[in-house]
Amino acid sequence: MKKTIYKYLLFIFILGLISLFVIGYLYKKEINKNRMTTVCQFVSCKEFPKTSSSYFKYYVNGKVYKENYGQCPPNYESKIGKYFILHYSNLDPEKITVDFSDEVTDTEKIFGAGFKTNE
Repeated sequence: MKKTIYKYLLFIFILGLISLFVIGYLYKKEINKNRMTTVCQFVSCKEFPKTSSSYFKYYVNGKVYKENYGQCPPNYESKIGKYFILHYSNLDPEKITVDFSDEVTDTEKIFGAGFKTNE
């Protein structure tokens, strides 16, 4: 009896892991297929005991979005308030990927993305 319960629990655990990988793959696939690009501002980083989460602000069609994406980069303190390239899905603007290696310093691009001078 206990062996069958353990087999079911192991099966459910493996199925859960596989579903997480599939969801992540479909998330990135949707962004790549319906990719739009804009500029985002790195707003903050929340640190937790074993991980962290980075938060961004960006505009799509005049609407402001504040979303989190992945872990905070190394030396994130120096990047807070700076602008980076953000890729999002045209179908769902809340699905994003951020490229920390591509910092935007051109004020024309920043203002063109919807940001104001006092942000």
